[in-house]
Amino acid sequence: MKSVAVASIDAYAHSQNRYRALGQTPQVRIAQPAAHFPAFDHLRVFVIALVVLQHVALGYMAGAQAVSAGSYTNGSAPVVDMAQWSGFNAVVTWTNGFFMPLMFLLSGLFVRSSLARKGLRQYLVDRALRLGAPLLVGIVTIVPLSYYAAYLLGGGGDSFATFWARMVTLGPWPSGPLWFVGALLVFDAALALLLAQDRIWQFARRFGHALDSRPAGAWLMLFIVASAAAYLPFHLAFGKSHWLTAGPFGIQSSRIGLYFLSFAAGAFVGADRLARAFERQWIRWPLLAIVATVAFFALDGLPVPSWVDGVMLVLFSTITALGLLALAVRFSGQSGSIGNSLCANAYGIYLMHWPIVLWLQLLLLGTPLAPLAKGALVMTLGFSLSWLASSLFRRLPGVSRAV
Repeated sequence: MKSVAVASIDAYAHSQNRYRALGQTPQVRIAQPAAHFPAFDHLRVFVIALVVLQHVALGYMAGAQAVSAGSYTNGSAPVVDMAQWSGFNAVVTWTNGFFMPLMFLLSGLFVRSSLARKGLRQYLVDRALRLGAPLLVGIVTIVPLSYYAAYLLGGGGDSFATFWARMVTLGPWPSGPLWFVGALLVFDAALALLLAQDRIWQFARRFGHALDSRPAGAWLMLFIVASAAAYLPFHLAFGKSHWLTAGPFGIQSSRIGLYFLSFAAGAFVGADRLARAFERQWIRWPLLAIVATVAFFALDGLPVPSWVDGVMLVLFSTITALGLLALAVRFSGQSGSIGNSLCANAYGIYLMHWPIVLWLQLLLLGTPLAPLAKGALVMTLGFSLSWLASSLFRRLPGVSRAV
């Protein structure tokens, strides 16, 4: 795989840092082509498919409880079917342990190179368009439409217009999967403003160059230690289930540090350097991920101290993420037409899948199908229809710039 010269990007960024520090647009801009890494595009599609799978599985988990009468919020599973299977519990446990930190890491990989090309002001404008606009539109359209399905399941009889007005004025007004977009927007702006400071930018350069001279095992240990330091204090203070919310925006309290650390790690390391790290001796990472997964499930549900549970989650999350990154770098080639479409629509699939999945689950409540068959049907239709909806929506003028 061809790599973009990190030194070239850093040299350009260093020449522009005084403008970024002042929040100004550089007067002279040296053209730097955006790097393209199919491996990370393909991994992003895979992780978003796992997001859809988790939201499908939540509706068919063994022991899941349906919404109570008159309610429409039920954690991450607004629509629950009484056809349930314990295998879906394992799916949710596995995906929930690692895929959100990995999504934040993937989102951070091109932050520094984008800042170097665009400058701070244009970068923030682009992020506002890419993240802020879909977030604002989504919380008043996608979110109410999604939870209306749960409201009907709970016995509600109001029209959608009445339900919408009550949700946005009186609440509750959950964000659903759009919490990730809101958190990413905050993290992105905060890190960009930090990197606009010359000393932070130079530290990121030195950090990256230092990694080049270290063995891959040192990367793993550094990532684990940093992740533990970012996660454990919040985990011990809030526990696993608490959410910090403000209106329709929220984030899992225990994972605030872990998510930001994952995003910053992606930005500091960069896509090019990360790809090179997995080009040799890649097999160790998937093997370690298998071991971490076995240990994670072996301890799941056991009466262990909270700090042990937290350490196990950090080990599982970081090692599994590295294992999947290694597999993506090793086996991803150039995309065909289907692959290109999936990569282009991955973000749109994430934004649009939630109401599609919930309404499909609601429609299948009375059908005499086994839970595994229902889950497979909702997964297949939910992902396909989300892909189709994203493809059609992105054809509208100007939409493809944001979605």
